[in-house]
Amino acid sequence: MRKLLFLSITFPALAFADAPGPESGWMLESADDPSGFGTVEMLFQDSSKNISDEAATGEVTPRLAFQCAPGDSSITARINWNRFISSFSTEVGFKVDGGRFTWLKWKIDQSEQVTVSPSATDSQKLIDALSAGNELLVEVSPYSMGPETAEFSLAGLAESLATLSARCQ
Repeated sequence: MRKLLFLSITFPALAFADAPGPESGWMLESADDPSGFGTVEMLFQDSSKNISDEAATGEVTPRLAFQCAPGDSSITARINWNRFISSFSTEVGFKVDGGRFTWLKWKIDQSEQVTVSPSATDSQKLIDALSAGNELLVEVSPYSMGPETAEFSLAGLAESLATLSARCQ
């Protein structure tokens, strides 16, 4: 029984030993690329604030993610809103530490729930803007509806992105 207790305590700690953990709010995992392009390394955080689903009958949790593919250290950003956003490109607003919104035109993936940075260069500009911050507010206006906002902690982001990049080289 003691061995079982020891193993149940030790193995979860070992699984995340080389990855950012819950204390930073950022999680790192290998995952299938939602676009169908193979396996990617993904750094993500769920919003601390839920938003209404498209029917306004429940709530969903948006997820901010940064990803790269093995052998390619260029990082792209995406937000899975877990609800309908639009069927065409839309503007997404990013506000760091209560500053002014920076509005970026992002693509929508085929699920119509995920906003995606149009390029690694665009993602890098966003990463640079987030690097000195502590809190991030993201706003999007789903088609024909009022704005929705998600909130993320930026604590540990720079270190987590360095780990992500290293895993893709």
